[in-house]
Amino acid sequence: MKDGDTMGDIAVDNLYPALVECFAVILCGYVAGRLGILPQSETKGLNTFVANFSLPCLIFLSIAELDLSSVNWMFLLAILVAKAVVFLGVAAMTLMVSRPVNLSRAGLFAIFCTQSNDFAIGYPILVALYQNTHPAYPKYLYLMAPISLVILNPLAFILMELGRSESPLNNTSTTDAPEMRAPGTGGYHEKFKMVYQVIKGIVLNPVVFMTALGIFGNLVFNHELPTFLAGILKVFGSAFSATALFLLGSRMVGTVQKLQGAALIVPGLLIAVKLLALPLITREVVSVIHAGVNESDTEDLSTYGFLYGTFPAAPGVFVFATQYGVEMDLIASAMVVCTFVSAPLMFVSAKMISLSSMPPPDYVKQLSSFAFDISIASGIAGVWLLASFIFCSKIKRIPHRMTVYLIISQLVASIGIILSQSIKSEDIWHRRFQFAVYTVGDLSSHLWTGLIAIALLLLQSRSLCLVMRFQSVFILLGWGVPLLLVLILLLIGTPGDPSSVGPPELNSLYGDLNTAVTLVVLLISFISTVFSLALHQRYQRRFARYLLLVQDVNDANQDSNPNSERFSPGADNSVNSTNQVVDIEDISTEHGRILQGAGSNSVRLNSCSGDLCPSRFECSAVRRTDCHRLVQDYHNQLVEEQEDRQIQRHQVALMLLCCSMFLGMADCTWRLVMDNLTGIYVELTFLNVALNQGQGLLLLAVFGLHSKAMMSPIINWWHSTCTSEETEIQLPPWDKLEFETRHVCDQFITHHLEVCRAAISKDRRCLFRKYKQCFKASELLDWLLSVEVVRARDEAVSYCNHLVQGRVIRNFGNSQVFKDSSLLYTFLPPPSDAVPFDGSDSF
Repeated sequence: MKDGDTMGDIAVDNLYPALVECFAVILCGYVAGRLGILPQSETKGLNTFVANFSLPCLIFLSIAELDLSSVNWMFLLAILVAKAVVFLGVAAMTLMVSRPVNLSRAGLFAIFCTQSNDFAIGYPILVALYQNTHPAYPKYLYLMAPISLVILNPLAFILMELGRSESPLNNTSTTDAPEMRAPGTGGYHEKFKMVYQVIKGIVLNPVVFMTALGIFGNLVFNHELPTFLAGILKVFGSAFSATALFLLGSRMVGTVQKLQGAALIVPGLLIAVKLLALPLITREVVSVIHAGVNESDTEDLSTYGFLYGTFPAAPGVFVFATQYGVEMDLIASAMVVCTFVSAPLMFVSAKMISLSSMPPPDYVKQLSSFAFDISIASGIAGVWLLASFIFCSKIKRIPHRMTVYLIISQLVASIGIILSQSIKSEDIWHRRFQFAVYTVGDLSSHLWTGLIAIALLLLQSRSLCLVMRFQSVFILLGWGVPLLLVLILLLIGTPGDPSSVGPPELNSLYGDLNTAVTLVVLLISFISTVFSLALHQRYQRRFARYLLLVQDVNDANQDSNPNSERFSPGADNSVNSTNQVVDIEDISTEHGRILQGAGSNSVRLNSCSGDLCPSRFECSAVRRTDCHRLVQDYHNQLVEEQEDRQIQRHQVALMLLCCSMFLGMADCTWRLVMDNLTGIYVELTFLNVALNQGQGLLLLAVFGLHSKAMMSPIINWWHSTCTSEETEIQLPPWDKLEFETRHVCDQFITHHLEVCRAAISKDRRCLFRKYKQCFKASELLDWLLSVEVVRARDEAVSYCNHLVQGRVIRNFGNSQVFKDSSLLYTFLPPPSDAVPFDGSDSF
């Protein structure tokens, strides 16, 4: 254990400088771009050097000098399989979601999720960890890099070349329709030309070409390059890391600000796949293939594969994005965020690898304590969210009502953990009761995640009415199925030893049977959530294009037939013109659904705007009448509130819960096939507990920002207490004011108001509230003294009291008395009964 601790210390000591150096270079590039030292227009030459000279030389040098005689090819095969699974999965999902189909985007995202920063960050970590126990492990990087560069990346380059050839910018014959071309002028000739361009682009790609040349050079020179050639290549190759990171930092200027709202979804998914899915899949594939010569060697290689998967995406991915002109800003931002997020994961992984063994009782004790603490925090967050949803009337809305059911399920699971740790009992019925409470909450929270995703899909593709009609079905599935499964486990299962390995204690009470049931539920919920989110995006884009097309057609028909009625989304379109090509009800339905799917505060919709199924589903007259009544009752419950379904926030929450479910599936799979305890499993288990038992904290991060509505009454009370010490008094009308007050106000409005407003009035934030065009009382006094309207500060206070009485300025607390303080005031428009002062009623 002492040697292991030493290795862990070395790993941390070497990892920290490597990460600091990486971020320092990125920061320098960002500062250079922000200060204009390296403008964006001048980065083209730097990008050309990195893409066409430095990176190819580094690849050729690494492959040509590699000794291929003592290589574990089974381990490399496992890495290839794992990367291929992630590569093909990401590409397929991108193609399925993106509309129109974007081949270049699919290829680039696949590279991002499979190509790691092996040399700049990965190599120092591996050397620190394995230089004493497995000195050959760091050298595997030079073979794992070609797996991406030679096998997988060319597939992505094919997709990107195809995407480039299909781009309208590169298509010079798009104006000619296929049916208008002369026979023999298109067809096979154009297809052959496109294939030739694709193959030419791949062969002449510097990365692919130098990879193949490096393998050839390895065979020719027997992995020992001539000194002069190796020296030249090292000069170019050594410049890659710093130049690529510096270029990455310069490209970050103006891109981080774009990572807001929906722009966070795609980078978040890519980072989750790269840092969570790839390490776990790599570890499982290495274990299944049995890549080592024995069980111990296989375990070491699987651990090594997991650590390798936690390395962030390589800077070369940004070079590819720039070379093909695909999602450059998104990749630049995602790469930097990925590197930041991977840092703590690599630290923990490096430390856990140094743990050769751990007594199961100590592990279970630490894990149970951690689960107890995070369950308390998650329970508090769940209670706050429930109170927020009830107080702000979100519980009446769809899909917030289903989110409340999810929060309740998470609360039940947290209560089960708290009961198991606070009430220790050897009685079997007490343990069964605690197990039932926790398991029902845990399973139902996973099922409700999938059901919410399905509800969002139905809202987008069908109607609000259909979701409301299925509410009873959702409740039966969300809570009835977990209750049934727990009842079956209690009847046929035999409680085992709670001290066995498994998080938390209650989850291992019924051993492999309970683990298998949990795995099946997780798998079903995960697949349902992922596919529902993907289809939701697809329908949303399709409806947006459909609406634009229908509006263009109807506008054209309106121009050709002035007597026909023009479609108006907000008007009553029950009378349909015979010239229009689609059912107006369907158009209204699609328009309303698009508004609701955008995630913004939508206006109150009528009964046809996305609330009822389109006519193509052929609902009967009775069913449509029932739906009208159901939807009308739903809108009546909302009174006069705007219905904000927060679709975007729900999507983000579902993606976070997908990460939790994926870790849960990996943990269950590991427990079913694991024979011994390893440091990586300890890390995986703690991560699983953190995300699974901490789901309330995840939802608080997504929906908690809107909880400030609960604080509004308290803030208003505090604001009124601090800003309104005097009793609020109704000011007299203008014609009842004293002569001096009217004279001061008239002179100030005529000669000073606009200048004073421009000098001191601006938007401010105070006590969690934002005030527009306001100023402090002390600032107005200072201005009056500076322009010599008054000669003393006491005189200025009296002057401002006249302005308050004359309704020229007003305190936000409606105080009648003006004081020299930091209270906020604003200028008011002239009162309606005010008349220009001429002094006629002076004496």
